[in-house]
Amino acid sequence: MPFVPETDGEFPTLGWGLLEWFSEYLRSPRDPSVPVQFTTEQAQLLLDWYAVDPVSGEFVYRRGISRRSKGWGKSPLEAAKSIAELAGPVRFDGWDSNGRPVGRPWGTSGDPNAWVQIAAVSEDQTENTHSVVYEFLTANDGAAADALKIDAGLTRSYLRDGDRRGKLEPVTTSAGTREGQPVTYAVLDETHLWVPRNGGVRMAKTLRRNVAKMGGRSYETTNSFVPGQRTVAESSHKAALLGHAGIFYDAVEAPTVKPDCTDDELSAAIAIAYGDSWWIDVDRLVAEARDPDMPWDDVCRFSLNWNRSLSSGYIDIKAWEDLSLDVVPPAGERVALGFDGSISGDCTALYGCTAAGFVFEVAAWEHPPDVDKWRVPRGEVHDAVANAFDRWDVGRMFCDPPKWETEVESWAGRYGSGVVLAFDTNQPRRMAPCSRRFLTACEEKSIAHDGRPGLTDHLAACAKKQVHLNQDADDGRTPFVIVKADTRKIDRAVAAVLSYEAAMTMPEPVDVPSGDVVVSFA
Repeated sequence: MPFVPETDGEFPTLGWGLLEWFSEYLRSPRDPSVPVQFTTEQAQLLLDWYAVDPVSGEFVYRRGISRRSKGWGKSPLEAAKSIAELAGPVRFDGWDSNGRPVGRPWGTSGDPNAWVQIAAVSEDQTENTHSVVYEFLTANDGAAADALKIDAGLTRSYLRDGDRRGKLEPVTTSAGTREGQPVTYAVLDETHLWVPRNGGVRMAKTLRRNVAKMGGRSYETTNSFVPGQRTVAESSHKAALLGHAGIFYDAVEAPTVKPDCTDDELSAAIAIAYGDSWWIDVDRLVAEARDPDMPWDDVCRFSLNWNRSLSSGYIDIKAWEDLSLDVVPPAGERVALGFDGSISGDCTALYGCTAAGFVFEVAAWEHPPDVDKWRVPRGEVHDAVANAFDRWDVGRMFCDPPKWETEVESWAGRYGSGVVLAFDTNQPRRMAPCSRRFLTACEEKSIAHDGRPGLTDHLAACAKKQVHLNQDADDGRTPFVIVKADTRKIDRAVAAVLSYEAAMTMPEPVDVPSGDVVVSFA
């Protein structure tokens, strides 16, 4: 008979049958003398993930992602699911007399035999989940393995139950050798570490293709990711937020707290992120967060489950605000300019900086919030540049050229090719040193600014991204560039950094007329 909900919000799922199956066959990794027990959150995830269509019985989700705090319990849950995908009732097999879905194992009713792969970017990382699989199967002298007719091994396990055969194995990023394998279920473990350079992105695509052709499914487990690193976790996060069909996304984040919050506030936030994971010692996590050697970003990513850049910020915004001065560089002052341009979406900004390191806004253009279609008024930009050269003695101008190449060439032709220079901020070899120089000036208080809130907001939206320059930094410090910490704009910050770099590297004036006033500060 067709599914008929008995309560509001009830949906058909194979999860109820699987919870009973787990209780019958698997023992607790913490205490093998008792059946495995899932928290309410974990049980609900099982019910949601194994939801089926109330008419066709097809699974609602084709792939899933759990982004949870470190230690929440992702690996034990996924290990249990992997064993079920090898030998348990995970395939829809019709409706019972009460209109509830029932399941059958792979390898029955014409289905192919099960092939489960637990994938990671290294052998050590596959152990996160695969070691728990082995624990489940071998506890109590291998009671689960014997009952399920699984030959459990450290490197792989085989199902040998009559005509049914199956395999469960850990795999790593040799994606080329994985193409076309008849995998029925794939675990993509720790996908915040899966990036193009280690083969993770390619392997994710391969595994998804493989399970798709078999009518199987895949599931990712991950901690929060670092935005901008092109990880599989970030790609899946975006796909889920865009509402792509068939993606199940489980993520619980702590509410916003700041580094200087009280211990009680931090404890409450961490408790929300961990839900009902009763084994977590929240007080201990708070103590670790307060350790001076614990970066706040690690607290944000691993305990609070926030997607966070490698630095909580580029500069100390409070310290930056304290560096403001209520002055204006007078006409004729020797200054440098920094320009970061866009077409419509981002901000276009022109900033100046004196030889003494005083940063100020010359002009900025940003999409008005009440206007649908808008483009940067290039004529106004030309006028602002011309006015700046007329008003001050511009010794150097650095311009980020994309989408403004023609204008940059025209300014160089008008004001001098040795004065107006293209500065591609996408080149880490050039951008990393000036990102560091600006930060050092802020830390040493050898820089000041006009206090405009726009620049402060854009600096607050910056994060540091580590880069590799194929050479060691002379001072032993890790090179980095500034990037967006989230979706907020940083164009004013980029222009300001370029203006400061230009000011610190511009040539001395050939002739400084007597009587000029120079803005300086202690």
